[in-house]
Amino acid sequence: MAHVWEFTNQRKLNKKEFIDYFEKKVFKTIRKFEMLPKDKIFRIKKSEDLNTLTLTEVLERKFEVVSSDKQNTSADNLSSVAENIFGNLLDGKFEGVRPNDELIYPLYYHSDAEIELYAKLVGISGRKSSRDKNIQVLFDKFRNKNPDLEINVVKALSQLD
Repeated sequence: MAHVWEFTNQRKLNKKEFIDYFEKKVFKTIRKFEMLPKDKIFRIKKSEDLNTLTLTEVLERKFEVVSSDKQNTSADNLSSVAENIFGNLLDGKFEGVRPNDELIYPLYYHSDAEIELYAKLVGISGRKSSRDKNIQVLFDKFRNKNPDLEINVVKALSQLD
């Protein structure tokens, strides 16, 4: 079976392996950072963006998910978190969201590329998240030397505590 994903360590995953990997990673993040709401209901702001639709699809496999204006769950992911942290750093602020903040971030360790591939493999279509072009130009320059840039930015923030 053809591979659909390759990690920076050259490990390759086929379609089924990638879907399993993606979903397990969401549930591991929830477990590791104790993100399960007390009432076990994930409340997500209604949206047609790809992150929200994908997150809802995955969470509904094990939990109740409702659309709500009073959300306890964010569909922000690794790419948006890293971009936010990097933008803050450029402004001289050493801050950004963390996985154990007030809002729950089950996609905290999932990149745009992972979410887009998962959505494609399971047939989800939605609006892709827009990114800050200036920061993405900088990210592209760094990614040539550091393919794991986004996760490294997030890990660096956690080391500032």
